[in-house]
Amino acid sequence: MLMRSDDGRLTEVRPMLFGDLAAAMGGEAVHPDALMQLDFKDDIGTLSEEHRQRFHDCLASCASRFILSGDDPAGLLSLGAGLSGLKVGYDPCRDDTLASLQRTGAFEAFARDAARAVPFAAYAYLEYPIILAGLDAGVNVVSIFRSAGMKVDAYTLNADHSRVEETLGRLVQAGVDQITTDEPRVLERLLSRVIPQRG
Repeated sequence: MLMRSDDGRLTEVRPMLFGDLAAAMGGEAVHPDALMQLDFKDDIGTLSEEHRQRFHDCLASCASRFILSGDDPAGLLSLGAGLSGLKVGYDPCRDDTLASLQRTGAFEAFARDAARAVPFAAYAYLEYPIILAGLDAGVNVVSIFRSAGMKVDAYTLNADHSRVEETLGRLVQAGVDQITTDEPRVLERLLSRVIPQRG
């Protein structure tokens, strides 16, 4: 099978399928604390029974290494049912969420309503500008999700974003558990500069 590389050239590298990923994550070479996020972008309700069964077959022996995330609480719960150790992550952010919250100031209600919608979720995924806007309004939405027993991921912060070091410091101080980035090594270096400033 031929695929195109990032620079547009054809390559014979075989694409990784979901079964390959599950096998790799279940292998001994993977760090025991490693977790892989499966961020479901499509409508879970459109999955056929065959697709659901294949999903379960692939994760049957390694579900504890995965987080199934998305914006459909009922769909996440139904797809993950029966997979022992599978973690669920919920993303309550929509295209208009930030603008709506800035207009209404209802940051606390947003966080509490979202946490109540997914009492089974282990993670909350939040656009980082929403976290910052909440802090500017005097509400730490991170602490609300964490008090509900969820870890919080702030997404997606990259080095070319405005005031990235200040943002990184504020997110850490707010208590986020992890930060999604396209540049993990770069942000790791930035974090090493931010942490001493907080100390």
